[in-house]
Amino acid sequence: MSALYLEHAELYDIAFDWDVTDEAAWLKARLGAGRGAVLEPGCGSGRMLEALARLGLAVTGIDNSESMVALARRRLAAAGVDAELVVADMTSFDLGRRFAGAVCPINTLRHLPRPALAAHLEAMARALEPGARYLVQLGIPLPGDAPVSRWQAERGETRLRVVWEPVGRDEDRGIEVHRSTIEILTGPGAGDVVEELHEMTVWSHEGWRDAVEEAGFAWAAVYDGVEANRPRAGFDATGGLLWHELTRR
Repeated sequence: MSALYLEHAELYDIAFDWDVTDEAAWLKARLGAGRGAVLEPGCGSGRMLEALARLGLAVTGIDNSESMVALARRRLAAAGVDAELVVADMTSFDLGRRFAGAVCPINTLRHLPRPALAAHLEAMARALEPGARYLVQLGIPLPGDAPVSRWQAERGETRLRVVWEPVGRDEDRGIEVHRSTIEILTGPGAGDVVEELHEMTVWSHEGWRDAVEEAGFAWAAVYDGVEANRPRAGFDATGGLLWHELTRR
């Protein structure tokens, strides 16, 4: 697991803490939620869990980073909303019950190598009720279609400058290498720079469809996550912020 999600979890929480209220409302509508509990694998510091809980959903989050789960517990307690949080591996978990729906945003699944992705989808198939929807944000970029993202974030006296950029692509291994750079501008650790490389799996449309169907899901729809209203897109759509609607068969 990346050190960004372990030793530097607090910085991650600040750097990636933007408002997902509108996105959560869209997810709730797509899930048809309200019928049962919703699961978020790889929940990180709980940003999406909080937004879904604020909408009245019963939510459970799992993450294999104890640091992230601790941050999520603090976030939800501060917000005055409830969620179940479990330290667990998203490729091999078993919570002993089934869920009515699930979400996994911001390309979390691209961090999994292909065998781990297959194991994750099989675990999700076991965890979801038949007919349940699993909404996954997973980019299918064209070569060279991975723009550099730059932004600033702040909380209290801490202010950060963040860059996420692609730095290489290995077609034989089917990965892109991305570099995250977090510069602490003010606050504790001012002047420090946290830099890390991330191997992101590159999926073709055919490879993604095969992985989904082999695990017991139907690839039901694709949505453009760049547009504010997240319109439906074709199954051949490309981009970094695609939402995929999977249905448990």
